[in-house]
Amino acid sequence: MASLLFRQRRVSALGVSRILQAVNGDSFRLQPESNCRTFATFGVIIRNYSSGKGVYCGPLRLLAWEVAERLNKARVPCDLITGQEKDEVDGAKHKAVTVEMADVTSDYECAVIDEIQMLGCKTRGFSFTRALLGIAADELHLCGDAAAVPLIQELLKVTGDDVQVRSYERLLPLVPLEVPLGSFSNIRTGDCIVSFSRKGIYKLKKKIETGGKHLCSVVYGSLPPETRTRQARMFNDASSEFDVLVAGDAIGMGLNLNISRIIFSTMKKFDGLERRDLTLPEVKQIAGRAGRYGSKYPMGEVTCLDAEDLPLLHSSLKSASPTLQQAGIFPSFDFIYMYSRLQQKRGLYQILEDFLENAKLSENYFFANCEEMLKVAAVIDELPLSLQDKYLFCISPVDMDDEISSQGLTQFAENYAKKGLVRLKEIFSPGSLQVPKTHSALKELESIHKVLELYVWLSFRLDESFPDHELASSQKAICSMLIEEFLERLGFQNPTSRKLNSLMAKKRRQYL
Repeated sequence: MASLLFRQRRVSALGVSRILQAVNGDSFRLQPESNCRTFATFGVIIRNYSSGKGVYCGPLRLLAWEVAERLNKARVPCDLITGQEKDEVDGAKHKAVTVEMADVTSDYECAVIDEIQMLGCKTRGFSFTRALLGIAADELHLCGDAAAVPLIQELLKVTGDDVQVRSYERLLPLVPLEVPLGSFSNIRTGDCIVSFSRKGIYKLKKKIETGGKHLCSVVYGSLPPETRTRQARMFNDASSEFDVLVAGDAIGMGLNLNISRIIFSTMKKFDGLERRDLTLPEVKQIAGRAGRYGSKYPMGEVTCLDAEDLPLLHSSLKSASPTLQQAGIFPSFDFIYMYSRLQQKRGLYQILEDFLENAKLSENYFFANCEEMLKVAAVIDELPLSLQDKYLFCISPVDMDDEISSQGLTQFAENYAKKGLVRLKEIFSPGSLQVPKTHSALKELESIHKVLELYVWLSFRLDESFPDHELASSQKAICSMLIEEFLERLGFQNPTSRKLNSLMAKKRRQYL
């Protein structure tokens, strides 16, 4: 783990790197001029900048929530801002945000970007690059893998930053075990078994709970964020009966969990194109969740379910992570708009396609994956919407491969184009949600949650046209509760855990 620290003088527009050049020869700066930056941890905000402004940018809502909660408990007012929520605290000068929500128009005394190595991510890397180059702060603290250091040093040469690097070793040892788990009877309290498919996660949960010794919390990407938060809390709570965690690779991004041992159920995953071996960074990121400093375990252990997977695990943990070569970027609306002026009478899909094909980047950058954006553009291009409205729908958090989610976006866009007003009740009947009884019903409820989350996201940006923010938020909360009830009912149950069902049913009635 490395922390990059740098001091930066203010620079003129002429001193800023021009990292993208369009085919017509005009130069565009993808990011505004960066401003003063030096070393700080987020603790420095509390100690030295109680009268100033600070921001924490994290890769997950759960991490932003954790930072906001800790600061507020320390009586340092802090807002929580994610794509789907704004929890503003009276008197707050500090913010904990998901990195996509980083404000690059405000000035800060101190800023933190967590998991900075994700600027190399094909889908989300552009958000980290935008925060790195765009946040105007007197001090900036970057936390992440040492593999990102050379690339960041190269990116910041053109900004006049004085870069300092401080390396930190794990405070607790991580021990790769020589023997596999073998039998599920060897599962013990504090274990986290990792699977890379939703179906695999529930199979493992059922196998473990059928043994009658343990109850499992589950954490995976398509679970609602609220559900992931509560599942993580139950696992971390020493008084909870949920003493084993079954998780997807979502746990690899800095979640603070009381894990004693990581168990890989497999060392392969399907990445959308093929089933492949886990990469070295993926193995290290997930394995590193065991025995984190501050947990109740004196060390972390890591192993595999099957002996045949141990060689890849051991070799990955012994090897150095490959150095990042490029940072992701993504065309903002301003650039798309300027480029569209050369593409008269063309739809957004064609404009985007031409832009991505013809834009030339320096060797340090790559365009983030725009497939999802192009899928949305293909659906809404014929609607009578402005280019800016189309762009907004294209960058919304929609899964176009999810039939219910894509239908929700299409109907929202159509209603907005026709009437300029989208009422939630036109496509959704409040009070119709029920506890799922099958895995297919659970998947459908997760999709409905995505639609409600999309409405909330749009309501923050088009509040007059999407006025049912409170209704969507309450129904979204009910979805999370119903999903949790399903998780509680799945597998082994005892009288105490049934009390949890009763408690959640009571909570659900609060939203009805």
